[in-house]
Amino acid sequence: MRPLHFLKNAKMWKGLLCLALAMGTAGLFCACSGKKENTDLGNYEKYLGDYDYDYSISAMVFETPEGEETPGVMYRQVKDLDALVKNCPIPICFLFYSSMHADVYGVFACLEEMTELHHDQVLVVTIDAMSEKNLSSAYNIESLPEGIVIRDGKQTARFNGKEREEWTARQLADWILEEATK
Repeated sequence: MRPLHFLKNAKMWKGLLCLALAMGTAGLFCACSGKKENTDLGNYEKYLGDYDYDYSISAMVFETPEGEETPGVMYRQVKDLDALVKNCPIPICFLFYSSMHADVYGVFACLEEMTELHHDQVLVVTIDAMSEKNLSSAYNIESLPEGIVIRDGKQTARFNGKEREEWTARQLADWILEEATK
């Protein structure tokens, strides 16, 4: 008698899980459908290139790729960083990172979520510090990851992971948003 009772509960739990997943998925689509894209932020796209995750300097943009119906966070090559900094109508956050650090993908996931929600308030530009040593040196990068907020062409804030004992990817994303929207 006991195995059948357990089986009934397992079926019930499976049904409840399926229902919860279906409702969560529907909510996700509803939440995303009302978001706007980077179409109202001026013409900084001319400084961006192709879509790819492998460029050493990339901008996280929220847009609909050609041939797709729904927008998402895409990585686009930054072709002219100086011009982008001078002409971007919103603050930029440089995130210097190393692809050698295992935790960088968790940080990127958190920043992608922030980018989707706040793409009209800050542009995140990821910079591989190992590939871009001259740029890392120019910005005095000492630890990785390190974030620098640029507003109106000038550095206004720095997230130095070396000076912080402990921090999470969420704290970094919150710091970027707070500094960019001051």
